[in-house]
Amino acid sequence: MDNQLKNQRFTHYTASMIGGFMGGYAIINFYELFANAQTANMIHLVEKLVGHDYAGLVYIFAALLTYMSGNAFCVLYRKFVGKNLRAVSLILDLSAITAVGVITKFTSINFVLLPIVFAMPIQWNAFNDDAGYVSSTIFSTNNLRQATMSLTQYFTDKDKAQLDKTKFYWTTLLCFHIGVAVVCIASVLFGVHSIWFGYIPVVLTGAAYFRQCELLTKLRTKKHSHKNDTFKSML
Repeated sequence: MDNQLKNQRFTHYTASMIGGFMGGYAIINFYELFANAQTANMIHLVEKLVGHDYAGLVYIFAALLTYMSGNAFCVLYRKFVGKNLRAVSLILDLSAITAVGVITKFTSINFVLLPIVFAMPIQWNAFNDDAGYVSSTIFSTNNLRQATMSLTQYFTDKDKAQLDKTKFYWTTLLCFHIGVAVVCIASVLFGVHSIWFGYIPVVLTGAAYFRQCELLTKLRTKKHSHKNDTFKSML
């Protein structure tokens, strides 16, 4: 495995720690709410509508629209800007942590989570195709499916490609839940203020991402230099 591929995977793994941290933070500190996805939220929406329980609908609608806005932002950004969505995602992760950290000094109502709800789908879109595998860094269901199926295929077919895939998905799951473990410990000690520890995986991911960019730049420079040398030898 070359250095570029190793760094791509390391970046993906650290981004998964961010997802685990953010998801764990919301569930632990805000009454089992999962800010990284909207499946449960939409189930609660239908439940409240059918049961004529309108008390929590405002937050559910706000979270749903915020999550949709995060996805729409990715489409518009790629269309009109097109570059460095990962860097933008990391900046938004830092902004979300900061916003939540500041707001929780005054209140801990569910609306505090909306910056995370906006940032997470952007991270999902920015870091979903590392090292040739499609993998979410903000939730685990499909990663668990892929990890289980590739491991089973490896044992049944002895296909080494499936072994590589197995390692990738199980490592992604491990790193996601390391992020969860960090926020579990921090939440026991600091409660809603544990959000500030989210800077740790974001900084790690940022360092890995910029290292990845540096390696890619060197590779492109090397290829360009090689093309120039080839052209000169033909003259």
